[in-house]
Amino acid sequence: MKKCFIFLFFLILLAGCSHLSATHLPRNQLVADQTEVISLDFWDFHYVARTEGDGFLVSGKALPNTRVWPGLAEWFQELVLFGYITDAQGIVLGGDRRLYPVQRMVPEGVEFAFRIPLEAVPADTDAHVTFGYRMSLTESEFQAVPRRGESFSSDVDVFSAQQGPVPR
Repeated sequence: MKKCFIFLFFLILLAGCSHLSATHLPRNQLVADQTEVISLDFWDFHYVARTEGDGFLVSGKALPNTRVWPGLAEWFQELVLFGYITDAQGIVLGGDRRLYPVQRMVPEGVEFAFRIPLEAVPADTDAHVTFGYRMSLTESEFQAVPRRGESFSSDVDVFSAQQGPVPR
């Protein structure tokens, strides 16, 4: 029984010390009503941040960096974009995500709007904005993405990529 309590104590201690870190991602200081750009490996995020109601609204357009995409990249079978607010050290304070339906990839990109509650960001914090993504691309359209653990049939080429904060 004593071993259980010791294990539980260390588990709680570890959970309390962990956080999402975006130190490896490009970040911009949060400046209201100013158009900014953040470029990740496969996406360029053009955005404006503002305070709206009881939260931050980060909205804009994500443009695919097609210079580095494989030739088969025609259809998004999975596309999830993430918006984050971090402190100056890169610790994620809050975030939001946007899920997209199966769709053809177009050079015009996709629009996004992320809402992050003001309460997630302490008033005296030097806040920064960054982004992330998770995507699976194929050459042709499918009706649904296979569930986790399953795979596309062997005759389908799939390109997957993701970039975002990591647990520390």
